Amino acid sequence: MSNDEDAVLLLGLGLSLNQAKAYLAILKLEKTTVGNLAKFSRIGREEVYRILPKLEKMGLIEELLGKPTEIRVTPIKDALTFLVEEEKKKFDERLSGLTSTFKKLSLKDWKQPPPEEESIYILMAEKKPILAKTSGLIRDSKKEVALISDKARMAPMLYQFLDELKHAIQNGAQIRLIFEGSSTDISIKENVKKLIHGASVHVKFHRKQLNHFIMSDDAEAMITGSTESGLGESPSLWTNNSNLIGALRMGFEYGWKGAEN
Repeated sequence: MSNDEDAVLLLGLGLSLNQAKAYLAILKLEKTTVGNLAKFSRIGREEVYRILPKLEKMGLIEELLGKPTEIRVTPIKDALTFLVEEEKKKFDERLSGLTSTFKKLSLKDWKQPPPEEESIYILMAEKKPILAKTSGLIRDSKKEVALISDKARMAPMLYQFLDELKHAIQNGAQIRLIFEGSSTDISIKENVKKLIHGASVHVKFHRKQLNHFIMSDDAEAMITGSTESGLGESPSLWTNNSNLIGALRMGFEYGWKGAEN
């Protein structure tokens, strides 16, 4: 590892750049005077005199009595342990201060106007945030979860969000699923109801290709970007826009009416 890389590591332990350079120079020289240190490290002599007391206070170096006075590093393991403890102490103090401030602020009676309803569109390309957003959408449902997907991709989705679907049902939500496919499949229907447990689950099959999306309480929806891939496998659009969700509701009800039990 180069001196530059070592210096960067020491910066992460609270040293300044010149302090790190001086410490590494002393480490390499094993034992040195101020003059040699300034020359070897290419740090001005006056700056070296300012740095050494700070390094000594940090427990990184020690002075050897004599003429001229010489400096050497303390055992590296002890020095680094001391630095880590110092940084931890600073972090704990800062965290304690932030916690105290948060408690004080949370007790205040903040006069804030209620937030205005805002239409939001979020285009997501990564699987993890798509699944996380969908998980929250289902879990927060209190009236209905409406979902359209093809038979091949519906089962993995149900397993993925099984706990969330059960939580939504406990909140009083109905679950309506449209399986897109060429024919009905009673066994799939029975398996779904058995998996999720409850009379709140309703399943139908549609022979035609439909738009794939999941919608919650007419309040938010996640629309998949491609009907050829599962949720999270292609970009998806999340929205709470009432006009778009109204159009999705019409599309779902139209699909539900034309679907087979």
